Amino acid sequence: MGVDDQVDAGAAALAARMLERTGEFAASVADRINTLVPAYAERVPLEVLQSSVAAHYRVLFDGLLDPALEDSIPADVAGRMRAAEGVPISAVFEAYQIALSFIWQHLAEAAERDEVAPRVAVRAASELWRRLSGFTDVMSDSYRTELAARIRSEEQRRSALIQALLEGHLSEPQVWEAADALRLPHQGPYVVIAARVAGAGEHGLTRGIEEGLQRQSITSAWRLLHDVEIGLASLPRPADQLDVLIEALAAGSVGRVGISPLFDDLTGTSQALRLARIALRGAASPGKVVVFGRDSLSVAAASAPDVMAQLSHAILAGLESMPAEDRAILLDTFGAWLDHGGSADEAARRLYVHPNTVRYRLRRLEERTGRTLSDPRHVAELSLAFEVDRGRVAWLADGDGPAAER
Repeated sequence: MGVDDQVDAGAAALAARMLERTGEFAASVADRINTLVPAYAERVPLEVLQSSVAAHYRVLFDGLLDPALEDSIPADVAGRMRAAEGVPISAVFEAYQIALSFIWQHLAEAAERDEVAPRVAVRAASELWRRLSGFTDVMSDSYRTELAARIRSEEQRRSALIQALLEGHLSEPQVWEAADALRLPHQGPYVVIAARVAGAGEHGLTRGIEEGLQRQSITSAWRLLHDVEIGLASLPRPADQLDVLIEALAAGSVGRVGISPLFDDLTGTSQALRLARIALRGAASPGKVVVFGRDSLSVAAASAPDVMAQLSHAILAGLESMPAEDRAILLDTFGAWLDHGGSADEAARRLYVHPNTVRYRLRRLEERTGRTLSDPRHVAELSLAFEVDRGRVAWLADGDGPAAER
């Protein structure tokens, strides 16, 4: 028998003696891990941990008996189970380090006690280190695979629950279960958010909006539909948080956004969605956020698009014969005048023109429409027509029709 064969035989004999103490070793390692790694003590039953340690131990030393044996099942199972149990991967690596130290100590003591030749001990140790390194790689891959699968499953479940809430398909007890799963409080105030998307599968808000709102103590859950991204948000302090929400949505949106009125009962989510969609249609420009009930003209202009389009056409009929550019100038000037409280001077600064230019344009608008800006009723009619017209331009630019939102 050659030297290498003698070394292999010695390593196999050492492995056989080590395997006789599998149960003793597994119990000692499991106790040590539970003592040093709190996540294991909190989440992993002791008998499960002992079984896992014993399985790793047997595979390691069975590999010394049969070098052709490559069994990574214990590491694969451990990675998946620890991910399922919610044990942080850093804690799993720490547990592996504890087990590795014990194995090394166990092997060194056995080699010394049985007067194993140094070359045999080195061969056994080298093989064990190789296999242990493979174990940690397999465990890590399995852990991350399981974690990713669970995250996808949780996202799908949350998405389905939001959809059911939005469609009003849940009974009252199911609504509270959904709130728990979505980590939303059982009591409002809530709002529904509707953010327009550029295309199917695309987001209407930047990534991380849920986490960003959470940092402002606004809990939310989201669902991506083909035409809008829908959010359900809890605002326990609406007087403070509604403006924070609007600011965050304006900064994080890629298009227009509508927000429903506040409501207290989750069973009203489907109705709130309808109002959020109406508010969305009242948002006439990208980045514009309209809250149903705050911007009444925008919402009124969007609430019945077909009827409002006819009304706007009738009010602004006198502008139809004008070149499109001239028509747009008159309406833009009127919009600036409205935005600045009826001040020609402020509107002029906004438009970078002389105040007299603003006054001239407004007189032309009065002449063309037959309505005077000194009459509050006429101003109200022109304002509504202006909002409808502005919304129609935005819808056409987005490729939307004027049909009412369902």
